[in-house]
Amino acid sequence: MKRAQDLTLALETVARRAEALARFVADYRRVSDWPEPVPEAVELQALFARLEQLVGAAWTARGGQARFQVQPASLSLMADPGQLEQALINLMKNAAEATAEVAQPNLEVQARLSRGGRLAISVRDNGPGVPQGLEQQIFMPFFSARHGGGGSGIGLAVVRNLVHGMGGTVRYVKQPAGGACFVLSF
Repeated sequence: MKRAQDLTLALETVARRAEALARFVADYRRVSDWPEPVPEAVELQALFARLEQLVGAAWTARGGQARFQVQPASLSLMADPGQLEQALINLMKNAAEATAEVAQPNLEVQARLSRGGRLAISVRDNGPGVPQGLEQQIFMPFFSARHGGGGSGIGLAVVRNLVHGMGGTVRYVKQPAGGACFVLSF
């Protein structure tokens, strides 16, 4: 009798894991199957103005601020406008979640030319930053620092896939003063 119960429990456990694995694979396919980017000139000043309208009031309502800066104001980028906007929205959503417990949350999104004439777009917040030792895992699908590395977050994996698809790179930069900083380079 005990052996039959153990076997039943084992089979139920395998079935639950199989269902979870099937959901994981389906979600991963959905996340990684973006259409090919259709590059066009994206005026960053106009994109940042739209993003500021989208999120600025929410940051102010929380007692903080969202700052958007393009230096020089004439910067543009050959990229898929919708995919670039989605990548930045995901990073801003990540920043909002990271600063949920911060009394005066701040978001800074900046575009500028970096060394070698590459365009760098940075998204910074004043939250706790990525926990020590997890920096290499944050772009993995379904990583979530909030759940000890588990959970169902897909935001940073989507950002990486979108940016790489447009020929760019994305990296996390540890801030000496705390907070998180993600830099997209094109």
